[in-house]
Amino acid sequence: MNNVFSGNNAILDYLNPDNNPYIPLVELPEDLNPFKKNGVHIYAKLMHTLPLLNVKSIPAFNMLHEANQKGVLNDIHTIIENSSGNTVLSLSVIGKLMGINRTKAFVSHEVTEGKLKLLQLFGVAPIVNKEPICPDPSDKSSGIYKSKILGKQMGWFNAGQYDNPDNPSAHEKITGKQIWEQTDGKVRIFCAGLGTTGTMVGAGKFLKSKNKNIINLGVVRSPNNPVPGPRTENLLRQIAFDWRGIIDSLESVGTIDSYKYSLQLIRYGILAGPSSGFNLKGLLNYLEKLSKNNKLDELRDDNGNINAVFITCDTPLPYIDEYFRYLSEEDFPVIENKELLINAYQGNSTSGSSSTLLNIEVPEITVHQAYSQIFKEDPENLWDKINANETIDVKNDVVVFDIRKANDFDHFHIPSALNIQEEYIESNINYVAQKYLGRKILVVCYRGNSSQRVTGILKSKNLDAYSIKGGMIDWSENNLPRIRPEICKINHSA
Repeated sequence: MNNVFSGNNAILDYLNPDNNPYIPLVELPEDLNPFKKNGVHIYAKLMHTLPLLNVKSIPAFNMLHEANQKGVLNDIHTIIENSSGNTVLSLSVIGKLMGINRTKAFVSHEVTEGKLKLLQLFGVAPIVNKEPICPDPSDKSSGIYKSKILGKQMGWFNAGQYDNPDNPSAHEKITGKQIWEQTDGKVRIFCAGLGTTGTMVGAGKFLKSKNKNIINLGVVRSPNNPVPGPRTENLLRQIAFDWRGIIDSLESVGTIDSYKYSLQLIRYGILAGPSSGFNLKGLLNYLEKLSKNNKLDELRDDNGNINAVFITCDTPLPYIDEYFRYLSEEDFPVIENKELLINAYQGNSTSGSSSTLLNIEVPEITVHQAYSQIFKEDPENLWDKINANETIDVKNDVVVFDIRKANDFDHFHIPSALNIQEEYIESNINYVAQKYLGRKILVVCYRGNSSQRVTGILKSKNLDAYSIKGGMIDWSENNLPRIRPEICKINHSA
């Protein structure tokens, strides 16, 4: 077969995964696999090399194909889905090739401008929706609920990726089957992040049907750690699929590791985005635990090997700005002769320290140092007070500026922190300087990059300001006390 597609349905045939060569399965080199010397072989299933460059294109094709086979798409003129990324992009393209020329998507009011433009580029009409914090799928204000309602109108179709069985069945037919055959049935660990959970439920189910001893490893986001695609364990309550009945173990991974391990993959020629780094790190964490507990030997095949497979999900291209927001300056090469650029820039909210911008030394403190400077009691007692809605004592001479977006502040924040946007501080620096002169100001952002810039601006006005290193991501990973909405505190794992 020469991999040529022709005729009126050529592009649709090209996008049909049944008509393409197997998606590549590539072993990682020793530099990316610290367990290789111990007989562990880690393979990346390169779902980002699919024609639409993302793993969601497989269930998108299957959901539309199955609906079309059943006659559901007859007289459909509009696809509606709750999605701000890969799923609705794929639905839009495939739907157009099936004669559905309009696709709309409910997107969160927190969506970035870059993602909105990406949707528009693919012909998707975004409907911005003010999503509830920690939403429930039955919440009438959620995009999921609104999509279902619109999908019931004449001429509209809601694919319903969160509960449509044609989502996981696509991975059962394609992804799981391919992995089994590509490893000659010798895969021992299968790892996938849990978003809609379709990949894990489908591929994991197939692999278990072939060998019940295969370990299905699910990866979830650490609380309050943004990574595009996967969910926290708490947010997985929105999902109807029985992912708990499929997985054998669960790992959690945070923002920084997701982007760092994605960066490693990129620099070794695997152009995979942050959710792919997220999956790799989850697999490595699991292998580390097995190694420490002397459990690796239990998984070896007759040749003494352990074959592990993780999923790559999409490319890094939609998330380039986020790499520079969440990682540090040291993770990237220095630009030489930057002053010669016609559109030269001196720094921005995602480019790290402002010390070069203002020629001012920016003092940093760790999250634990910051905690001891803000509060009078230990974290355990403070958590108890927060959960009991009691008054929290804060040292009078300290004020915390949280410069993140208002929506992220509402999700979680340091007790007593003030949500003040970076732009406001810059525009009103003289007023801010007058109001907070004589107080110690601790500035926190997502990762600790933007806070350096703002701290530099405050220092230029002789204010006693400090940047909290690692930002709210580090604060959360250390489980330091946070104010959160009541609905987000519910234990949904029971």
